[in-house]
Amino acid sequence: GITGPVACGKSTLGRTFLCEYPYEGSITFGGRELQELTDAERSGSIGYLGHDPELFDDTIRNNILLGKDEDPGPLLKAVCLYQEVEEMEQGMDTVVGNGGIRLSGGQAKRLALARTLCHKRPVLVLDDPFSALDKETEKQVFASLKKLAADSIVILLSHRLYLFPQMDQVIFMDGGVIVEQGPAHEVIDHPKQERTRHFLARFSEK
Repeated sequence: GITGPVACGKSTLGRTFLCEYPYEGSITFGGRELQELTDAERSGSIGYLGHDPELFDDTIRNNILLGKDEDPGPLLKAVCLYQEVEEMEQGMDTVVGNGGIRLSGGQAKRLALARTLCHKRPVLVLDDPFSALDKETEKQVFASLKKLAADSIVILLSHRLYLFPQMDQVIFMDGGVIVEQGPAHEVIDHPKQERTRHFLARFSEK
């Protein structure tokens, strides 16, 4: 889990895994420096879901599968979207519009997450994937994510912290730098920095 105040650098760090920003230091995967991987190797290793879902002016089915031949139903159930899609007149063949304009913000986010899970990679970088969801739906989707991506490294960027105690490691950022990092129980329950404590006290229940 990666958290911190607004504009602390979370999203920039997330996009660094796509090598869209130059970085100093080292990010390795499989013993190789990320910047040294070819585009094909990187896209086969890193899955990324950003703030604004990049949905196509196509059906719900095609937005998830992207050419795969399988049933998207289990994935829609995993992201708590199945019933809502079932109630649409065209069901999975509903066209969502460019960028998912015909869906609510929460529906678009969950549809994009279903697609990400359908094309799972060894590393998944998820930038605030639950921001438009209520707390109970978020808990259900997170539980599904833990099961479906159990064999992947999941990097979750968020300022909503009530799921962070379930993280293996937490990174707290401020001003574009990492202020604290370590096991979740250490960073969340016993932060060393005053600015970390202030942020956690303010947002831990949101």
